[in-house]
Amino acid sequence: MLSQLLSQFGHLWHLLLPSPCLWCSLPVHSSGCQLCRCCQEALPQLPYQLCHFNLLWLPQVARGLKKPRFDALLSVGYYRQPYQHWLQRWKFQQDYGAGELLQQQFATVLTQYKAQCHQLPEAIFYVPMHRARQRKRGFNQAELLAQTAAKVLDIPLLPLLQRTGRQQAQVGLSRKQRQANLRHAFTLPPQSAVPTHLALVDDVITTGATANELCRLLRRHGAKHISLWTVAVTLAD
Repeated sequence: MLSQLLSQFGHLWHLLLPSPCLWCSLPVHSSGCQLCRCCQEALPQLPYQLCHFNLLWLPQVARGLKKPRFDALLSVGYYRQPYQHWLQRWKFQQDYGAGELLQQQFATVLTQYKAQCHQLPEAIFYVPMHRARQRKRGFNQAELLAQTAAKVLDIPLLPLLQRTGRQQAQVGLSRKQRQANLRHAFTLPPQSAVPTHLALVDDVITTGATANELCRLLRRHGAKHISLWTVAVTLAD
């Protein structure tokens, strides 16, 4: 009953004062949407029908990832506009509208993936943040994306990964600097039960250093097949 009332209120509010599209600023067509139909249809699409929902099969992606420790990669789009703009707004300016938009786009891709995939992961993990950094930002974007994935796919979310210390931010570091910065950066509680088939969620993959470090840790605890799910992936130079 309450959900119906909230839905009706949201519809009425949209009729009186429609929200602006987060890209063109024109009114959106329905309540709960962050983009108008035109901007939604104009978003760049990845060729998932060609790579069977695994971006590692695309040379322009695989060349930028040196010896990935994960078996499959799924992303909403390349780390270009408009996704780059929305990610930066969400992470660094606490723009929750941009965050909601990215979670909606993430959910759409995962729904398509579910329709095409024969076997879903047994559980979902996400890249953890140091507690001090998360308190400063107010949220962990990877955790929110993982919650979206767990809800859309009806898969358990296991928040077991932890950061052992406060490392330097990865932005601006070279591949070797990223690898050194992440050495021994993560841990799992003793006796943690790690499924053999799992998905790891993060917001962006650049060189793959963070994902590789976590995959090494997860494989030591029994993981056999790891999929990496992100909002954006950086193309190779």
